[in-house]
Formats: sequence, C-alpha cells, structure tokens
Amino acid sequence: MSMTVIDSTKTSVRKQIPVPEPGLTVDDFLARARGLRDRLREEQAETERRTRYSPELHEEFRRLGFYRMLQPAALGGYELSIQDFLRVVVEIGRGCPSTAWCLCLGSAHVVNLAGLFDADVQAEAMGADGHFIAPSRVVPSVTATPVDGGWELNGLWDYCSGVPYSTHVFNAVMIMPADGGRPHPGLALVPRDKYEVLDDWGTLIGLKGSGSNSVKVDHCVVDHGYVLDIDINAIRPDQTYGLELYGNPMYIGPIQPFFFAELLAVALGMTKAMFDEFAATMPVKKTMWPPMAVRAEDSFYRQWYGEATTLIDQAEACLLSVTASYTQLCAESAATGRPVTIAENQRLVSLAIQAGKVLTEAMDLMARVTGSSAMKDGTRTQRYWRDFTMYRSHVAQTIREATASGYAVAALAEANA
Repeated sequence: MSMTVIDSTKTSVRKQIPVPEPGLTVDDFLARARGLRDRLREEQAETERRTRYSPELHEEFRRLGFYRMLQPAALGGYELSIQDFLRVVVEIGRGCPSTAWCLCLGSAHVVNLAGLFDADVQAEAMGADGHFIAPSRVVPSVTATPVDGGWELNGLWDYCSGVPYSTHVFNAVMIMPADGGRPHPGLALVPRDKYEVLDDWGTLIGLKGSGSNSVKVDHCVVDHGYVLDIDINAIRPDQTYGLELYGNPMYIGPIQPFFFAELLAVALGMTKAMFDEFAATMPVKKTMWPPMAVRAEDSFYRQWYGEATTLIDQAEACLLSVTASYTQLCAESAATGRPVTIAENQRLVSLAIQAGKVLTEAMDLMARVTGSSAMKDGTRTQRYWRDFTMYRSHVAQTIREATASGYAVAALAEANA
C-alpha cells in the first residue's frame, strides 16, 4: 500500500486572503454567540421543521466570521485554538443544539484541509474569498478508483452533518488499488458541484435540524491531489502540510480526538440549555406535597440543582482538559517529528466519552425531576431531551468500552516496546 507523503514543492502558501475583521478574539466570538442565543431559541421549532438552520442565519454566521474561526490567518481566518473554537460551539449549543451540531461539524474540518492537503488544493478549495464549509464522514462507504487525471468516486455517505450550506465534503473513501491490491480506507475532498445532497434528514427523534443529510457521488472524478492514501488513525507529521505552511502545530493534529471533542462540546451546550430550563422553574414552580414551597426553597430540589451543576462543571473540565492535552500533543509532535501514538489518541477519546457519560447523568437527573409537564410537545425541555438522545446513541458514545479497551491494549504495547 502506497501511503501519501507531502510534496515538498507544494509547501508554500499560494495565496493570501484578507481577514474580514482583523483582530477578532475568542471573547468577540463568545459575545456574538451569546448575543444570538434568544434568536436561536426562538427559531428552534422552525429549524427542526426545515431540517437545517435558515439561510438568513447562515448568512449571519458568515458575516460574523463563525465559519472562519479555525481557518489559517493566511487564508482569511481567525486561527482560534481548538479549545477556543469549542468554547464558542458550547455557547451556540446553549441556544440551539441542532444549529450547533450543523455549524460545528461543517466549520471544524478546515483544520484537516489546512493540515493534510497541499497548497494548490487548499488554494482551489478556498476560492477567492476564503469561504469554506465541509462536513466529514469517516465511514468509507464510497469507492475511489484511480482513473486518468485523478480518481473516480461512487457511492453514498449518510449522516453528513453540516452539509446543507457546504462548499465541499471531506469524507472517508475505500481506495481500490489499480494493481488489484487490497482495498483500504483513505480520505477525499469533493467540491460542491460534484455531489448531490439528498433530502433525507429530519425523521429521527432528535437533532432534526442538524442538516445531517446523505451525500451521493456518481462517477464523480476529482484530481489526484483531492484523494489521500492515508490512515486517519495514525497520521504522521511527514504526511501533513499544515506546520510547514502556517507554522501552527494545530494543523498537524490527529483527527479522532478532535472529532470526539466536537461532539462533546455540542452535548455540553445542549445540557447547559436543559439546565437553563430546569433553573427557570426553581423560583416559580411549587412542590406538590406539604409543606408546599417553590422549588428554590425545597431541600431536595436544591440538592438536585447542585448535583446537575457539578456534573456539568465536571464535563466542561473534561472538555478543557481534552483540548489542552490535544494542543500539547500537537506541539510535541511538531517539535520532535514523532507521530501522536494510538494510545495517546485513545486516551483523549476515552476521556471525551467519559465526559459524555457524565452529561448523560446530568440530563437523566434533570429529566427525572423537572416534571412531566416540561416534556410536552413543543417545549424546549422535550426538544433538548430528544436531541441528547441522539448524542447518546451516536457511535461516538456507544463504543466507549471498546475504546477504553483499545487504549489499554495500545498503552501496554507501547510501554513494553
């Protein structure tokens, strides 16, 4: 199997794209996200009906720079850290989980574009103004066959969260070697005019507005540089362009821990949204049995309120730890040339999954004690509960035992090497 390595002739930035609002910081983006919270909540029902956030909100996100948060400054972005980006995602999720899921999973993968593809491909993908949105699906359900001038892609990717307003998709493929060798996974970047977005989202119990539609490619041909023969679980520094191009170790990082942290950030946002609804009942809703009092004066509800707060804080601390450790691993890999190991990958993945279990405990607690009236059709509490059910059933949460076992095996193997 021939693995992709970087082309040393394509390690200089091909274009400089102006930053729309120079000097924006994470505090600016956090303030903008919080400023949208009421609007996001007001539009939740319509977002579900539409199965994506509105074109008007998309243009607002574009105007405010949300799609550029992780983008290299040289390509017109704000180059926030992974941690700061996900802090903003949490705030969007507090307003609308579906919107946060769609926005996060559409805007995050510019990190992979900047890290894995050569300067020519990046310049083409960014276009004249640096606007780039690309969901990513890691299941290689599409074949990539070498043809004259590039690769032919055929098949369908489901669950392409973030695709409604996409400029590209960045998805896993099954590479079919020309010599008849064994097929193996790789990665493909596909421009918008080469794939069809199917109208097949919105029928599941939650995250109905997350824009997680399927994408179809039929005899789609892309240039050679748009398909990477690379193992996403073991990316080496010599297979990445990001450090050479931008001097930022973030752009050579492994894919898995960041992906799990993305989902955790959205889940944290929706749990905080659920807590906002629960907290709003405390000073106004009364207990059912004597001595009747508002919940804020009841010892049981005070305890439940405190437990929920602590669980949410614990999960948030895990998110910050995962992202800080991820950043440190990227920096060490850049400094030494040593790839991030499978055990190091799995450790961060396991921590993100564990934090999701903590959020599940918080959601279960609030759903149990908030009262059945809060779960009526059309309430935000019910919507958050349905949305969180989708997170709980995501493969990123259901594989936790296998992931923990994999970490243990990898760590022991590396320790004994």
